[in-house]
Amino acid sequence: MIGISGANGFIGRAVLRRIGTDACVAHAGPVDGEAGAIDICDQPALEALFAGIDTVVHLAGPSAVAASFDAPAAFARAHVLGTATLLAAAERIGVRRFVHVSSAEVYGRPDTACVSESAPLLPVSPYGAAKAAAEQLVSGAVRRGALESAIIVRPFSVYGPGMRANGLVGRLAAQARLRQPMRVFSADTTRDYLYVDDLARGLLMAAARDEPGLLTLNMASGTGTDVAALATAFARIGGGPDELIVEGQGDRSCAFDIAHLVADVSLARETLGWRAEVALADGVRDCLGEMA
Repeated sequence: MIGISGANGFIGRAVLRRIGTDACVAHAGPVDGEAGAIDICDQPALEALFAGIDTVVHLAGPSAVAASFDAPAAFARAHVLGTATLLAAAERIGVRRFVHVSSAEVYGRPDTACVSESAPLLPVSPYGAAKAAAEQLVSGAVRRGALESAIIVRPFSVYGPGMRANGLVGRLAAQARLRQPMRVFSADTTRDYLYVDDLARGLLMAAARDEPGLLTLNMASGTGTDVAALATAFARIGGGPDELIVEGQGDRSCAFDIAHLVADVSLARETLGWRAEVALADGVRDCLGEMA
């Protein structure tokens, strides 16, 4: 049985769809009024919830990068203290495998076209810094023998049905659904978009890997798409005007923005046999279909 922290989040729900709701789950704090949700920093509660669990997939914590600039302490609590607490609980109850879901934000502004797992961690946002600190906690647990094995997964820009409505992809989907011109803050910012079901499949492949030690993997498509191309895809598939309007300031200062973030995904292919399967156009259709 697999234990999942943050199981009611965007990625967590996609993982649950693949393994079924009989998996043991935990949430970081109350979610949608759910009475069974627990605090990710409550070690006794985590120990009780995950007792008998062999493998934990750790997803809990807020993921809105821009919001982390306004609430750095809350992000640090969830991602750093929460990870430390979950690791302590995992050690006490004998969890063997730990899949830690980090973020491409840990790389900051890499100086290569495609960033590999060996690149230095130079986060810019408080969210990225908290994720980088959490990675160090996981790697330390493996080194001292508290965990038999761990895989740190660094997803890039994850999208799909159920995503945040106020993120870039969510805003584009809403505009396309209304057949409005595409309004964006920047046309040339480039990201590596990964459909959420592809990530869920990769996380379960990581959870099934039964080899000792620590492994760190990027999960992404390996292809960069700039905002203009993404907006065009939504407009054309949604049947709206092929018009792009660049306006105003984005949700984080230009001083902290990352212009280009694309993954080298060769290690995930070599070690897990994983690769992204959902084409961007198909993912866009699914996003628009959800809103129909």
